[in-house]
Amino acid sequence: MNGRERFKRIMHFEKPDRFPLYEWLGYWRDTLNRWYGEGLPHGMSVEDYFGFDKTEWVPIDFGPIPRFVQKTLEEDGRYRVEVNEQGIKMRVLKTSTSMPSFLDFPVKNKEDFEKVKKRFNPKDLRRYPMTWSDELIDYYRTVDHPIRLRFIGFFWQARNFMGLPNLLTAFYREPRLIHDIFDFWADFLTETAEEALEAIRPDYVDFAEDMSYKNGPHISPRLFAEFILPCYKRVTSFLRRHGVDVIAVDTDGDPTLLIPLFLEGGVNCLIPLEAAAGMNAKSLRKKFGRKLLIIGNIDKRALGGSKGAVKKEVTTKYRVAREGGYIPSVDHSVSLDISFQNYSYYIDLRRKYQHEVS
Repeated sequence: MNGRERFKRIMHFEKPDRFPLYEWLGYWRDTLNRWYGEGLPHGMSVEDYFGFDKTEWVPIDFGPIPRFVQKTLEEDGRYRVEVNEQGIKMRVLKTSTSMPSFLDFPVKNKEDFEKVKKRFNPKDLRRYPMTWSDELIDYYRTVDHPIRLRFIGFFWQARNFMGLPNLLTAFYREPRLIHDIFDFWADFLTETAEEALEAIRPDYVDFAEDMSYKNGPHISPRLFAEFILPCYKRVTSFLRRHGVDVIAVDTDGDPTLLIPLFLEGGVNCLIPLEAAAGMNAKSLRKKFGRKLLIIGNIDKRALGGSKGAVKKEVTTKYRVAREGGYIPSVDHSVSLDISFQNYSYYIDLRRKYQHEVS
């Protein structure tokens, strides 16, 4: 059984020959720098070192074209204030990986939005890789590992346009503008991806959203149902017409209140199930059954603890994985507090459980 067949079997609650070994969301740069000093050979990727199963992104560009010009506006020994290629002004810590402080955003009103829209022409040839050809299409159709396509989600893109505080108040102060942004984005996603989906059939499509925090989603189910749900229905219907049947939302935090609406909107998979926010693979399986596929939920905090904590966490999650529809992976990018020794032990445990599929 090859990797593509294995992925499909798990996502359809069928028995695979073994569990795949993926780390779905990767690693912080500072984590890798630490590991290069603790035994990971310099120049070698974690995936190659541990012999991970392969997945592959279809590299379609959903960003602004042309990009905004990146500018450094000011800096000192510790911080740099810059405008990034999304047009977002932010203050960045120069010495390590951390979340920046966001200072300003390109859209404040309808006039700004009309200007920004010009950077999102779905038919711009630069959205597809220079290698896009019959040869590449044939490769994607016949390759033996899962092919993935990532959309920028509705909430994520609106936040990139406006910033979180302005976006949240605009749901009430400028609802027409918010409807226009979401409707525009649904059209942009489907028109941009149409050529790829006519040519190939990705095994998995996800929406990058990050629309929750530790205690719940950033917006209420009522606002989601009014503003975002119709757009999800449009795009997921488009995906299913093109044969895609694993459609995920990637959001940190606790999105539990929104899960029924995601399901109604055609989403059937959730990642990364952040344990620190109370997400629990076993509880989700009990509550939603086979309607919800899940990826992630291995608590990164446990991997920074004792070997006993690591073993307990991995053992618990693989018990749920044996029920099907679940691929264990760390519940966020692997963080700096996890040593290479601990991570190696964690991988050894996952290898131990790889063939225990029932």
